[in-house]
Amino acid sequence: MPVQHTHKSPQKAWVVRRVLHFLRHKPEEAFLLLRMAAWVALLSLLIKFLPLPRVLSLIAGTSRERRRRNPRMTEQRLAQLVDALLGINLLCFTPTCWKRAPVLHRYLALYGIKTRIVFGVRKEKESLLAGHAWLEADGRPLLEASPPQYTPTYSFPA
Repeated sequence: MPVQHTHKSPQKAWVVRRVLHFLRHKPEEAFLLLRMAAWVALLSLLIKFLPLPRVLSLIAGTSRERRRRNPRMTEQRLAQLVDALLGINLLCFTPTCWKRAPVLHRYLALYGIKTRIVFGVRKEKESLLAGHAWLEADGRPLLEASPPQYTPTYSFPA
């Protein structure tokens, strides 16, 4: 029986080449992405069994974990890495703000950038509620495309 090739084979090969290139040229970022993936998976699991404040305190880490500030690792680059990871859109790696905010909060803190996670809601049409989670630094939204138009309902740390 002959083997039939699908259109996905070239795309899979392209993805594998990109991953290998990333690993070879940016091993520090690749390792960081792997650690971020572990925290996303842990967050996705813990939220099923524990209350949100407890999960956030576990994900946030402690002051003992602080890393020396890497001048090449900017706030924007950390956000790009988290967004790329969640953009995989497979298993627990989905582009959702409630996963992005805690993991990004953790890694910004490790690099010496203090933030606060804010959860908010707003009324959509026909009485539906929409929610969003974002980070704030010094009372201003951080790493958001536009200022969130939501009423804050919970923040961490308080």
